[in-house]
Amino acid sequence: MTDLVKIGDLAKRTGLSIRTLHYYDQIGLLSPSHRNSAGHRFYDSQDIIQLQQILSLRQLGFSLDEIRDCLQSPEFSLPQVIELHRARVREQIALSRTLLKRLNAIAQELETTHAVAVENLIEAMETISMSGQYFTTEQQAVLETRFSEHETEWQALLSQIRTEMDKGTDFNSPDVRILARRWLAGMKSFIQGDHSIYASLTRMVQQEEPTAVSWGRMDAATFEYMLKAVSMLTLGETTESLIPRDKIFSPATQHVLQLGEDAMLQIYFDFIGTEAILLGLLADDTNLATQVLNTAGITFTAVQPLVTKWLGVRPQPPAGWHPSPLPFTGRTKRVIELALDEAKGIGHHTHIEPEHLLLGILDEHKESGGLATYILQEELSLDLSQLEQQLRATMSQ
Repeated sequence: MTDLVKIGDLAKRTGLSIRTLHYYDQIGLLSPSHRNSAGHRFYDSQDIIQLQQILSLRQLGFSLDEIRDCLQSPEFSLPQVIELHRARVREQIALSRTLLKRLNAIAQELETTHAVAVENLIEAMETISMSGQYFTTEQQAVLETRFSEHETEWQALLSQIRTEMDKGTDFNSPDVRILARRWLAGMKSFIQGDHSIYASLTRMVQQEEPTAVSWGRMDAATFEYMLKAVSMLTLGETTESLIPRDKIFSPATQHVLQLGEDAMLQIYFDFIGTEAILLGLLADDTNLATQVLNTAGITFTAVQPLVTKWLGVRPQPPAGWHPSPLPFTGRTKRVIELALDEAKGIGHHTHIEPEHLLLGILDEHKESGGLATYILQEELSLDLSQLEQQLRATMSQ
């Protein structure tokens, strides 16, 4: 195996991560031709040629699925890939020369007049926007790995978004709101708190033409659509206009929420989280959800000190402080959306009943989970799946 390249060496020489090469192998895009008895991967010259094609096509904006189709096509060859890549590089060189020419003109103008025409600055900035390298080598390696790990689900999400775009679905519809939340979660997983990657991604999508945007195959129109959807989602949640309490909650549920609010005010908290809903349910022993919880050994007396344990007690506010009604947290708003879906799906209710609220809490736990489900599962050792089964069975009686 003297002419073969180890996976670690190939990763170092190409700037890719071993994890990315493993992923290419996993999806059948680039499988090493050789393995030793210990299962270690080794790449031969043909493998490296194929990797060159993959990297070139990736830089040109092809998705992994599109690259696989290209590689499997007998009409597609390495010379074609190289020529496409050369054309892109020539464009970049031409832009760089134009930029250098304009910057030289600005420098000369500053030397002679100590001032510069605004139009010249604008032209230079336009060229910078066109020729800038949006992502550094390090950022490209990071994004390559993250995108490879989630490409299938990301492409599925983008497809669903474009479907709603084509249908002209209202931004306030539940379907678009859910897509907006999923898109935000996907972007968060890619960016992971790195402001520089966020800034580079935003600049790329804003400055390129829709057909030229390549990262994640997210064109400018889709990006703009989701920005509007997220803006409307945020505005609706901020003003709570998405949750007309008197229209979507039954009287029994409004009573439960008031009891939950009272429990929060006792420890001087000014919001309603999932733990407040749980306390509200348990404080009212007339609803179906509480009866199922009590049967499982869950009571207000058991839960209330645990909520205080995790939230603490805020200092007593000034006299007259009573911000009612308390606003819902973002997680609680999601619980309410899921509860409304449950209400409509079970008996076609038009109002959310207390049992729907508990189902919403259990459904939201499958997405992330809040303090209510943490207390039930971790502190009180309750099997949430069994609780859901019991609640649904009781509701069907």
